Amino acid sequence: MTAGAQLDSESVLGPEYEDPSAVEPRARISAYAETVTGVHAIALTDAVAAIKRGRQGKQPEDPPLLWIDIAAPGGTEGEFLRHQLGFHPLAVEDTVRGRQRPKIDRYPGYYFLVVYSARINRKRDRMALNELHAFIGDNYVITVHDHKIEELKEVLARWRAVPARYRSAGTLAHAVLDMVVDGYFPVLDHFSERVGRLEEGTDGKTRHEALQEMLSMRRELVLFRRMVGPERELIGSLLKRDIPFLEPEMLPYFQDVHDHAIRVAEEIDTLRDLLTGAMEGQLSLASNQLNETMRVMAAWSIILMAMAWIAGIYGMNFERMPELHWPWGYAWALGLMFAVGALLFGYFRRKQWV
Repeated sequence: MTAGAQLDSESVLGPEYEDPSAVEPRARISAYAETVTGVHAIALTDAVAAIKRGRQGKQPEDPPLLWIDIAAPGGTEGEFLRHQLGFHPLAVEDTVRGRQRPKIDRYPGYYFLVVYSARINRKRDRMALNELHAFIGDNYVITVHDHKIEELKEVLARWRAVPARYRSAGTLAHAVLDMVVDGYFPVLDHFSERVGRLEEGTDGKTRHEALQEMLSMRRELVLFRRMVGPERELIGSLLKRDIPFLEPEMLPYFQDVHDHAIRVAEEIDTLRDLLTGAMEGQLSLASNQLNETMRVMAAWSIILMAMAWIAGIYGMNFERMPELHWPWGYAWALGLMFAVGALLFGYFRRKQWV
């Protein structure tokens, strides 16, 4: 499995996922650095050399901020991270294999971060979670992901537009986290609209279809909550740890991201409660309708049983029976059956059983 696997609620793998045993996706590696003329793409060899100089203490006093982005990595990219950049084999293994829990690990000289971005797959009308790994050092950020993540494009565009706002790895890491967490709110809006339509019954679905959609949505929300919960703890731990790349003036900004993560988690819980209430309401309505149906059937069964009881008496084959040779016996039997049926019908009508 490659890094940054896309998860969705139905198949756990995203619709664009391909088995790497069948075909290994072609990786794309891009490197960017801040220069005197702005933020520009640079050669990968120059970016690697600058990172190595920093580890050897040969960087200038104000080294340029570097960003290396690796999309659709494979085994070759894993070897690049391990041997060229010198990252720990365990972190590289997590990056290449994917399916990691959101976390932050500390290694000598850098931090390893795992988060998930979220979006709505419009083709399937489902949520997709894209895994994102990041190596954060003193003057560099290296992001690794399997699928396209629009938040990274937005961060790069902002960095290019206003380079002065991104003077350290901490500011760039904050921008990535902030964009990822803010990307959760459109997903929440999507779920909120779906829940509202299901509650109001304005989506044109049958009760069975509505219940199926509610169950599917609940699985999506559970998966979403499983990702957001650890990320909230992750960002909270950033505020408590003594992290070199996190300057004191950046603490309010990370606190803001943490507040957003808390709000997302709370709104997910609220949506799950609303969805549970809607499901219980649908099930209760179905149960009430079933009870009404059974009541009507029971009433008609009693009416017909009483009429059949009279017919059974007059249908007994005894030679000596009252009214057996009576000319009006047939009409009398029919009339008696209809009279008893009408009497029982009127009784059940007053009881609102029919």
